[in-house]
Amino acid sequence: MAAHAKVQLPDGRVVRLTEAQVRAINAIRRAGTYHAYDGISRATIRALERLGLITVEWRTAWVETCHGYRGVWKQRPQLEWTARINKGALTR
Repeated sequence: MAAHAKVQLPDGRVVRLTEAQVRAINAIRRAGTYHAYDGISRATIRALERLGLITVEWRTAWVETCHGYRGVWKQRPQLEWTARINKGALTR
């Protein structure tokens, strides 16, 4: 795929993907399964999922972080995802 690419969706619409979306599709295609925090933004993943080009599994993980002078450990939620190519959508 080039810098910008036109892709035909399963419903027949033709959409133009941005450079970030093209890079994300290529990275996910190379990896097979792509995980959060490996260089693709959540906004790009959501846009590709909305178009039906990828399948994403979203989940919340609780992570411990250290705050303050005395090292008080607190838990906070963190959104994680796993993305895979929707093979039926990208074969057109």
